[in-house]
Amino acid sequence: LGTLNRLFMAAELLHLANSTWTGLRLGVVDELEAHLHPQAQMQVIEAFQKQKDIQLILTTHSPNLASKLKLENLIICNNANAFPMGDTYTKLGKDDYKFLEKFLDTTKANLFFAKGVILVEGWAEEILLPSIAKAIGINLTEKGVSIVNIGHTGFDHYAKIYLREAEPNMKIPVAVITDSDIREYEKSGDDFVKRDANSVQQETQAKLATINGKSENNVQYFPAPNWTLEYSLFKSTSLKTIFETSVKTIHTGTDWNTDFEKALALKLINKGLKKTEIAYQIANAIDEDLAKEVRTILNVDNTNDTVNYLVKAIKYATGN
Repeated sequence: LGTLNRLFMAAELLHLANSTWTGLRLGVVDELEAHLHPQAQMQVIEAFQKQKDIQLILTTHSPNLASKLKLENLIICNNANAFPMGDTYTKLGKDDYKFLEKFLDTTKANLFFAKGVILVEGWAEEILLPSIAKAIGINLTEKGVSIVNIGHTGFDHYAKIYLREAEPNMKIPVAVITDSDIREYEKSGDDFVKRDANSVQQETQAKLATINGKSENNVQYFPAPNWTLEYSLFKSTSLKTIFETSVKTIHTGTDWNTDFEKALALKLINKGLKKTEIAYQIANAIDEDLAKEVRTILNVDNTNDTVNYLVKAIKYATGN
């Protein structure tokens, strides 16, 4: 069936390219990925994009195709509206389009098909969020929410996909989870010491205000109230114990008993903390706890908990 579909599309392109044809040169292909392997999908979309003097309207539910298509040629259909992704319609700049053309791979392209999107900095958040969501009674898969790991802090490149130059605005909720990155320890001579609490609080509040100020329409930012995700887990009333257990299990060669907080700060400053492995351990522990008759991990949804920013982001992206 896949081969027949490709042959049929090729035959239609021959008709449209016929020099004797004087009519409208328009081709419409519905779900062109049908029965095609991912590699074949890529070949087909590349062939289509090389066509000249022919207008093609294609529909797809394939992130493979969406990742290969030039963003300015994409139209997202949502909530009874069609949203063109051309530079006159979105708040993306020319550099954003160049960036996304290189980095918008198949994994990230699933954001075009989601009912809600959560943008995260790295693997730790991507691994941990589904389990935290389950802990508060939300299944992200059932809700049609995609977690997009962008691998750095350049959220604007992705968030602006959903921001329009003019109404109608997109209704897809986009939650951006990021660290505040205000260190709580500083170097003093050959050692690191804990900073003044008031200074840290003032700097953190100022940074949170700056980050929250980026929120616009359906794109909302959810910054960590403490330094990083891991520091917020350490300060958490609901996940502190499981976090410390996971850290000690993975970093067996570190002295955690003398001063756990300082040891953690040094790991973060020196970029030596195995964040992905720790997140994996915590996620497993949460999943196992959910299967117990009597749960031990409680109050993740507490508004005063330092991981509540994750809960708020999950609820926003899922429309709760």
